[in-house]
Amino acid sequence: MPREREPVQLANGLLKNAPPLPALLRGARRRWISVLILLGLGQAALGAVSAWALVQLQGAPTGSSALLLRALLLLVLTAFAVGALKIHERVVAEKLGQDYVHQLRLTLLGDALTPGHTTSLGVTVARTTNDLSGVRNWVSQGIAPLVVAVPLIGGSLITLAVLHPLLALAMAAPLLGLGLCLLFWARTALVKTRQMRRTRGRLASRIADTVTAADGILASGGTKRELRNIRDASGNLVEIAVDRAETVGAIRAGGIVASTLTTLLVAATGTYLGLAPGVTMAAMAVGGIASTPVLEIGRIVEYRQTYRSARMVLGPALAAAGARRAHSRTRRRASAAVEAPALGAEGTAPEGTIPGGTMQDDSVLVHLALPGLTGQGDPVRGRPGETVRLVSDDPAVPHELVRRLLELSPGPDVSEPDSVWVGGENLRAVSTKRGRVLVGAASAGAVFERSTVARALHYRRPDLDASDDHDVLELVGLDLSHLPDGARTRLRRGGEPLGRADRARLALARAVYGSPPLLVIDSLEGDLDDAGRRMLERVLTAYRGTVVMVGSDDLSARLGAREHRLPVPADAEADDGSAGVTIGSGGRSRGNAYEDADDE
Repeated sequence: MPREREPVQLANGLLKNAPPLPALLRGARRRWISVLILLGLGQAALGAVSAWALVQLQGAPTGSSALLLRALLLLVLTAFAVGALKIHERVVAEKLGQDYVHQLRLTLLGDALTPGHTTSLGVTVARTTNDLSGVRNWVSQGIAPLVVAVPLIGGSLITLAVLHPLLALAMAAPLLGLGLCLLFWARTALVKTRQMRRTRGRLASRIADTVTAADGILASGGTKRELRNIRDASGNLVEIAVDRAETVGAIRAGGIVASTLTTLLVAATGTYLGLAPGVTMAAMAVGGIASTPVLEIGRIVEYRQTYRSARMVLGPALAAAGARRAHSRTRRRASAAVEAPALGAEGTAPEGTIPGGTMQDDSVLVHLALPGLTGQGDPVRGRPGETVRLVSDDPAVPHELVRRLLELSPGPDVSEPDSVWVGGENLRAVSTKRGRVLVGAASAGAVFERSTVARALHYRRPDLDASDDHDVLELVGLDLSHLPDGARTRLRRGGEPLGRADRARLALARAVYGSPPLLVIDSLEGDLDDAGRRMLERVLTAYRGTVVMVGSDDLSARLGAREHRLPVPADAEADDGSAGVTIGSGGRSRGNAYEDADDE
């Protein structure tokens, strides 16, 4: 097994030793490649049939004859058959490309929902659209035509060699010349393509960030400044794209010239050799059929270089995504194997654990031991009806504990698994469906998926009917009468047309829907108005389960919350860049140092 080499960023912008993309020849794609090979052989066979028909025309008398009519009919049918094979080739090629890109797209989007993902929205959009488009073009309009072209050109050369060996040599000469030229142009095209795509990626990130910060830009009077920056970045992209067009144009022109010369040189060779007119016509017909894929060689090389440029972005991104998913799965398995904590009569935790699936003290509803965040032997515990406020000398620690609890952060090395128990169940051992029943969470800055208000409310508990919707909405004080379609109003752009306070109320309604044993509140009061904060106090005071919250001193005092102090981690900054980092790292896994090279 070859040793995996570390990626190296070159001075010209290329990434040497970029991680490979997933294998193309998997599942149904193997069958489709086989079909493309057969289509190429079929077109080569039809070229041979056309040549035979043209040779037979030599024996036809002048004027109309049965032989002439049969030969013409055969030629017409052959032409239509070639067209039919071309249609089928394009369909199969598109299936091949779309299926492969579908796999990559799901992997990239799955990574966006994996703990530790930190890539910006603009880069994610660029990867799942622009970069994947380059991959699709290479697979469906690069690899697929090549798979067809090799047997087609090979079969055509064999047919010409049967007619006369020099005819095959005449056809091969321009192909050899084209190959030598492409060796020179391809490298230059790759460098320019890579430069253009990196510039385009930076522009996409800038545009996404500008649109996201539109309110702040308008309020600060920075519209002209931001537009000027985008104009400069866009102008730079235009210059690079025009410069690249010259090289790409040369590559495509080389394919056109080689395609034209294959037919012309075959005709000239037939004339030079003094071959019969029918044989020369047959050779020209074969050369014409074979020249079609040659005509596309320039475009195929362009797609190849675009793909290689995209791979320099997608390869590291997919490698890092795989590492994050593997870390998340391994850590979850390790946490799922943790035994239930042994609780003393007073709810304290002596050394050691007991086997089994329930905690010893039934009065303790929630037990949260998260290595690196909770102190050694000092987990967060709560009883029914109790509110626990998380505090720390480092204000980031309580928020990080919430993220780790909800598996939004990757967590440390698997040697330190979480021990997270709610209602006597290991939260890491249950299914996600069961986990939604056990835990509800509402945080400041709530962003909702594209859906109706009703679906957003039921998102955590889609298994429940709508009989309690009115009571829950009334509990949080969310009035939907001002919306155009009430609960059927569709939310867009993260929650519009709801305002900030109403989004917070909807987030709380979703969290308490179904009365989960553990309710997690993270700074939600900051998004609420005075009436909303009073509502939040009423809801939390009357809540029957355990509330774990991050909030203000004032709210905590009014609720009579018990404070649980979290220690400051020994290393609160990113450590070595591995998958298991602590606060502030975002869980960047191995390879991320170069996976976002296009973000700058």
